[in-house]
Amino acid sequence: MTIAEVNSFPLQMTFLPDVAPHMRRAVTHTEQVTLYRVTLACGNVGWGDSILHAAGYGGASDGQEFVGQNALELLRNCLHPGVQMACYDAVGRALAVPAHTLMGRRVRQRVPFAYWTIDLPPDALARQVQHAASLGYTVYKFKCRPWWDPIEQLKAAAEVAPPGFKLWLDFNGHLRDARTALPLLKHLCAFELVGGLESPIPQRDVEGYRRLRAKLDKPIAVHYGAGACHVVSDLSYDPGSSAEVQLREELTDGFVLGGGDVDDIRRTAAVCAEFRKPCWLQTVGTALRAAWTAHLVSTCSAATLSSLSAHDLFERDLASVPRVVDGYLPVPDGPGLGVEVDEAAVEQLHSATPKPDPRRLSTVVYPSGVRWHFAGEQQRHEAFYFGQLPGFVRGIRLELREDDGSPEFADLFARCEQSPVVE
Repeated sequence: MTIAEVNSFPLQMTFLPDVAPHMRRAVTHTEQVTLYRVTLACGNVGWGDSILHAAGYGGASDGQEFVGQNALELLRNCLHPGVQMACYDAVGRALAVPAHTLMGRRVRQRVPFAYWTIDLPPDALARQVQHAASLGYTVYKFKCRPWWDPIEQLKAAAEVAPPGFKLWLDFNGHLRDARTALPLLKHLCAFELVGGLESPIPQRDVEGYRRLRAKLDKPIAVHYGAGACHVVSDLSYDPGSSAEVQLREELTDGFVLGGGDVDDIRRTAAVCAEFRKPCWLQTVGTALRAAWTAHLVSTCSAATLSSLSAHDLFERDLASVPRVVDGYLPVPDGPGLGVEVDEAAVEQLHSATPKPDPRRLSTVVYPSGVRWHFAGEQQRHEAFYFGQLPGFVRGIRLELREDDGSPEFADLFARCEQSPVVE
């Protein structure tokens, strides 16, 4: 099982046109993915992927430190998400067993799977609901952000959603506290379309979560033992609560798990199972990541909520996984990950010219006519987190403008870099 060679291939993926402008300005996910090929001395080959910023890995030059090591040992001792995945694929193929056999005892042959996007305007959200349903999904995890009117978003989505389709609304703590969150959440929870809420307020707020769970009739999920807010300038804003506190104080109906290490995820999922708290796994990438997620989740008894990999956001993928049917993704049956890489697609994606990343201005527009301009996503997030302007207002919307080379754009962007500009 000695690793003879590790090759890495930077890939330039492309988001679906309907979501691309929003995904690119949100910068939570990227179109730059690195594909890893691990070749064993016995000749078997395995593949894995990694989003560029994942766990500090992902550059085209890394992975060589694993050459000469035993791939079987790396199943437990490698924290590189792309190489670890490729090892599960390669070792599974060498032993003629599916990856889940190497992970643990399989408890289900199909795993609940969700569609996912960043925040979108109401019309685009409605189109994505229809698209997700056409792909077989019945659950859609959606970023709910203060620069949109969530009531208008849900109205648009409800008009086109098929019976039984559910939206989980992920606020990443943007509702700030239970007192201000409850009126809006009660209104949103009146929509049959809403399946649940994720991290509605900062996860440090123990009393706030108790109050929300007592007052709302929709399930609430939180990130396991962590914070959830997109604040980087003040790390004390939402350090979160430990899993011990979350469980002891009954702050949640279920957990969101993340990461790329099999043992860490299975260990956490075992705690969820012990306390009878359902969970889901979200770790994004290509169809390879979806297959890996399906294998792993199939060994976690508590993973009964819909996991996700966001692979269906790409126009062209490098492999195919089984089709989602009634919200469930069948676990691939073949050895290793059970999917075959399309090397022609890899070549095309590897040779594609990287897309330019122009400067962008985003403008939060209030129905009163007041306009707030921002130079970046992080700046806008923190303006709402810190209460510099009100969020989730009826009729609020976001407008985007890319650099057009004009002096007017350059002047406004320069001023916004110093601080948000209000008109």
